Amino acid sequence: MRSFIETSLPQKIARLLLGAFMVTAAIGHFTIQRQEFQAQVPDWIPLSKDLVVILSGMVELILGLSMIFWKRKMVWVGIALAVFYLLIFPGNIAQYLNHTNAFGLDTDRARLIRLLFQPVLILWALWSTGALKALRSRNKYVSAIPTNFYDLEAKDIRGNLVSLNDFKGKTILIVNTATKCGLAPQFEGLETLYQTYKDQNFVVLGFPSNQFAHQEPGDDEAVAQSCAINFGVTFPLFSKIDVNGPDTHPVFQFLKQELGGFLSDDLKWNFTKFLIDKNGNPIKRFAPTTKPDQIESHIQKIL
Repeated sequence: MRSFIETSLPQKIARLLLGAFMVTAAIGHFTIQRQEFQAQVPDWIPLSKDLVVILSGMVELILGLSMIFWKRKMVWVGIALAVFYLLIFPGNIAQYLNHTNAFGLDTDRARLIRLLFQPVLILWALWSTGALKALRSRNKYVSAIPTNFYDLEAKDIRGNLVSLNDFKGKTILIVNTATKCGLAPQFEGLETLYQTYKDQNFVVLGFPSNQFAHQEPGDDEAVAQSCAINFGVTFPLFSKIDVNGPDTHPVFQFLKQELGGFLSDDLKWNFTKFLIDKNGNPIKRFAPTTKPDQIESHIQKIL
């Protein structure tokens, strides 16, 4: 099963909120809520209640930080958190059965509501990380995204299916483009890089996308004409795709999994750039505002 599934913006927000909740709960284990967590520990556990609370707090801290930052293994983090919630479920049951007053839950009704909220937390962990989708469609997502760059495919600007294996042995710069974007003058810089180094097995691959402020509204034919006429583009262009969200093209799912971004792996704008070496290894990710001539030194090192 893959360790990363593309998730929607609501899922990403829910994941970050749950991660922050876990970190806060972990701090409570060590400080002001320590005694209340001890009150939840069942008497049959053969360890001191204080040790159980400390160990639980450490696990919650690790899982909470992983929910926030460890995006490449998010599916497994979600599964691990769901298992953790199952393991601490006996503590919630003990609190209800023993009528234990902790966390302000001083009635059986309040303790029962807290008990029934545990399955919600489990589903929250699985849904927000994409783990629920991965578990429900395991066979599909095992094979959906190749783990080898050269196994990926995409349709070119004329609709022909192209295997990225056709570019094996070349240094590749992949860019999500938009002809109506304020950064569109970068097309000229990208073309300059292509013309300068194409004889040294270097290629630029452009993937138009309309996901940022609808700055690529035309069809593939209009995109091709605009790139050629307005910017003199001759490097290969591909059909319009999504680079974020549930319909993210496998090429960009692969690239985002290998080269994550700040806080979120999502592309932040048009003209995000990914440099791939001649063996198909993603080397570096560049921000949209990074101009093509600023990437030249990195290309020279690989060539």
